[in-house]
Amino acid sequence: MTKAKKIIRNIIIMVGVVILLVFLGSRIQQNKILRTEFTDKVNPYEQTLEEILYNSKKITMKKRLFSFRKHYYILSDGVLIGEVTGKLFPVFGDTLKLKDVNGAVIKEESQIKRLGFTQEKLFNISINRLGKVEDSNGNTTGYIGEEKLQDFWKLKHILYFYDENYNKLGKGIEENLFFNKDYNILDNNKNVDYIIDGKHFSLTDDTTIEIIDSSDIPIEDAIFYTIIEKSISSSKTKSSSSNSGKSNKK
Repeated sequence: MTKAKKIIRNIIIMVGVVILLVFLGSRIQQNKILRTEFTDKVNPYEQTLEEILYNSKKITMKKRLFSFRKHYYILSDGVLIGEVTGKLFPVFGDTLKLKDVNGAVIKEESQIKRLGFTQEKLFNISINRLGKVEDSNGNTTGYIGEEKLQDFWKLKHILYFYDENYNKLGKGIEENLFFNKDYNILDNNKNVDYIIDGKHFSLTDDTTIEIIDSSDIPIEDAIFYTIIEKSISSSKTKSSSSNSGKSNKK
C-alpha cells in the first residue's frame, strides 16, 4: 500500500470514528432525557404543551448535542414536554418550530428580515432583524424584532416583542454578569416577566427560563427569544475568535 493510500485510509477511519462518537453521544443524551419520569404536575401525554407551559414557574432548555441545526429539548419539572428545531440549511433565514412530544407544531418563528439586508419599514419602525410568530393554524400572533435607530448607540442588545397588530408588548435585554450571560424580558411597565439564565461556560449548554408573569408576553415567544439571543451570541463569539486568529497571523 502506498503512503498516499495509507493517509487516505487513516483519514477515513478517523472520520468514521468521529461520526460514531457524535451519534453515540447524541443518542445517550436523548435516551437520558426520554427516561425522565412524569410527575404529579407534569404529564405531556395527558396535558397539552400550552397547559404545561402556562402552569410552570420555570422551564429548562437543553441544547441537543452534536446537532447540525438548532435543536433544543424543553423540560418542565425535569420532564420532557417538547422541543424546538430549526432548519438544516437556514440560508434565507431560519424557522424555529416549537413542537409537543408527539411532534405536533404548536408555534413557529420565521425570520423574515435579516441584519445586513436593505432596511425596511414596518409599522413606521426601522427594523434590523424581524421574526414573525405564527400558531399551528398559520395565524400571525406576533413579532420579535430589533429596532435599528432607537437602540443603535446602546451597548446592550435589545429585542422587542409585538402583537399581531404591531403593538409593542415589551423587550428583552441582555445582562452580562461575570460567568453568566443572563437576559431579562420586561413588559411595557418595566416589570420583569422572565429571567433567562444562560451560563457562559457550560458543557451541557442548559438554559433556564424563570416565568414570573406570562400575561403580556407569551411563554412561547420567550422561548424563541432565548434561542435567537443564544444564536446571536454564538455568532459574535465565532466572529471574535476568527478576527483574533487573523490578527495573530499578521
